[in-house]
Amino acid sequence: MLALVSVLSSVGCTSWPERPPPPKYGDTPTDTFPSFLGRVPRNIVMISIDTFRRDHLDRYGEPGVTPFLSTLAARGVALDDLIQCSNWTYASTSCTLAGRYNFEAGLAAQLQELGREAWPEGTPFLATHLAEAGYFSVLSSTNGWLSPEWGNTQGYTEAFHPHDGTALGAYREARASLDEALANGADRWLLHVHMVEPHAPYAPPDSYLGELAGLPPVPWDLSDQEVHYDQRSNWPSMTPEEQDLLRSHLQARYRAELRWLDDQIFTIYQDLEADDLLDDAMIVVWTDHGEAFWEHSFQTHAYTLHPEENRSIGFFWAKNIVEASYDGPASSIDLAPTLLSLQGLPIPPEMTGTPIGQAPPDRSRLAWAVARLGSLQSITQGDWKLTFAWSGGVRLYDLSVDPQEQSNLYDPLDPDPIALQLWAELEPAVREAAPLAPAYGVRWPTELFADPP
Repeated sequence: MLALVSVLSSVGCTSWPERPPPPKYGDTPTDTFPSFLGRVPRNIVMISIDTFRRDHLDRYGEPGVTPFLSTLAARGVALDDLIQCSNWTYASTSCTLAGRYNFEAGLAAQLQELGREAWPEGTPFLATHLAEAGYFSVLSSTNGWLSPEWGNTQGYTEAFHPHDGTALGAYREARASLDEALANGADRWLLHVHMVEPHAPYAPPDSYLGELAGLPPVPWDLSDQEVHYDQRSNWPSMTPEEQDLLRSHLQARYRAELRWLDDQIFTIYQDLEADDLLDDAMIVVWTDHGEAFWEHSFQTHAYTLHPEENRSIGFFWAKNIVEASYDGPASSIDLAPTLLSLQGLPIPPEMTGTPIGQAPPDRSRLAWAVARLGSLQSITQGDWKLTFAWSGGVRLYDLSVDPQEQSNLYDPLDPDPIALQLWAELEPAVREAAPLAPAYGVRWPTELFADPP
């Protein structure tokens, strides 16, 4: 492996490097989606990013925070309507890599210690099926919820926590394992790095924190996780001015950490390119959840299934990819079957995700979180979304006019026909999930039943 070039300036990568010529596989697009000129790349570089809000990628909101990742998405195939299947790492990485909802797999990936379980030995994930096809695979994960301890890394040839918890450090250790495998004759491979930036506390190198100079100081050390988390409890007793200042500092720190992450990923790209490892590989980027800044009364994540936590980023890039975007309804459980399909491998029957591009436009997508507010489930179909809290509470949103889900349209005294329709699809998922989290009773919304239970 060549020595890694140094990370770029603190203001982030400002330009795309000179684009290498595409591999000469041919000029005919494959009949896959995504499509590639000549043939589908044989290898996979997977980058999963923790706590990355969708609206911090240029195409979805605030420009200039992640210029390299934004360019990579623009020059690849982006999934513009992607919903994550949960709102925190253990749950979301598990269902994404399994290609099915967690309740379908028979486990409640829950945050609270009461009743928490690891995935049992023998549970299949994406890496399981790649291993059966002869792939070497390595995962370097900087978040303990994606680890052998919790059983959601089954199938990887090697899976570990790196000694250096930065994105670049995690890559270095994964790359060393890949190099050893290549030297020993590995011929198809998956290199997967799960990056914990920009998870709280948002504490990038000081050189990235120039934005704070334009803000009045605060009396808290927000680079300390415990102090950061304490402010969530202090928030209700703060004055509006104090709240605005705290939010401004946290958002500035969050943007700074994303800029640092973007620079690290650019350096990783350069290193892979320098050793020709991108000539026959696709890059797959996805996020496990977003991050809230009090849009719905909470900060950080693992609270709600609103878009700041539950919307996701996903895109593919390769030298010979046919640039496109996909605005059809996609779920994170679609990524694993998509990758298997692209590699010409059968999709196992337990995977209920749909390869990207094959889902009908009226397809429903589900999410489930057993986290800080108990057990929550949701269903999204077209422009409508219904959420249900097991403790009681149904909410209905018209996403065509209210994409941020600020206006609850649900009336328990006169349920809308759309709510009845969505509940008819969500109810079986609630019934399937309920026995898996017995510590949480279900308070059924009897007004939505023709014959209440």
